[in-house]
Amino acid sequence: MLKTSDVAREAGVSRATVSYVLNDRRDVRVSEATRRHVIDVAQRLGYSGSPAARALRTGRGDVVLLLLPAWEVAGQGELFLHQLGNLVAQHGLVGLRYEGPHWQGALTRLLARIPAACVVTFDPLNSQDAHALHTAGIPEVAFWQLDHPGQPHTTSITQEGIVETQIDHLLDRGYQRLAYVALEESRGGSFPETRVASFHVICQARGIPDPVSAIVTNDVASVTRTLQSWTTAQSQPLGLAAWNDLTALAITSAAASCGLQVPRDLGVIGGDDAPMAALANPSISSVRFNLTAEAEAIAARVATKLGYQTDLEPSTAAPMTLVPRQSTARSN
Repeated sequence: MLKTSDVAREAGVSRATVSYVLNDRRDVRVSEATRRHVIDVAQRLGYSGSPAARALRTGRGDVVLLLLPAWEVAGQGELFLHQLGNLVAQHGLVGLRYEGPHWQGALTRLLARIPAACVVTFDPLNSQDAHALHTAGIPEVAFWQLDHPGQPHTTSITQEGIVETQIDHLLDRGYQRLAYVALEESRGGSFPETRVASFHVICQARGIPDPVSAIVTNDVASVTRTLQSWTTAQSQPLGLAAWNDLTALAITSAAASCGLQVPRDLGVIGGDDAPMAALANPSISSVRFNLTAEAEAIAARVATKLGYQTDLEPSTAAPMTLVPRQSTARSN
């Protein structure tokens, strides 16, 4: 393994100078030319140093640990994590995504292996893991999208807000009968159930009669059967809010099997505004999430927790934006 002494010998400087440069010590006088030279030599030799040793020297690691539960992370979620990683990198930090249920209850062992400067949680930690984080003295930044008893969500994008945007759009397009559909996802967590519950609460508040909902298996046949049960002997058009754009695409595909025309007989709106929504035939109305603002908010909180200066300001843009397309283009 390469050592600082190898870099010093190749660069023709002292080991102390190499240490000052590679640890970005600005309290010690080293010319910019020497700093650049040492960095170039270290890169050419492939020297990376030891994260554990660096953490011991500085008193803090340089990893922002993203503790993801066992969710399905794809599409816009991937973009959010990518943006967050880029933003924390501006402070010389490394965003490390760690997902799945296997870390839960064993956070002590994970923190012993990873030089974490900060931990971003996407669900509240259990008492054992919360104690481990507190004992380690590592700050937590919460990015909670769901409400938990005594621990409400911390995001500007809410599950209720997503469903409310869908419902209001369907009503505005003249659909008086409303339904909600989600596909079963083994890694979907409690999100589908939360949105279904929100759908019924909002429909009741809007005075919408007899709203229906279903969480169906992930196949077109199951979606087809559900649509048939809701539209048989019904002449009034049905406005349907979908869990996401993939679900909306399954619904528009199944509609033909039921003899339904979109948007005349069936209006469909999804969520996420995935690329497939604009490419589908008919194109699918959706709800776009301002994940850039969410990523900036989390990065700013990380920077503040760690004492870094940041130029990121709270966003004044709407957390969600309606994107109307052909699937709900029916006139009132």
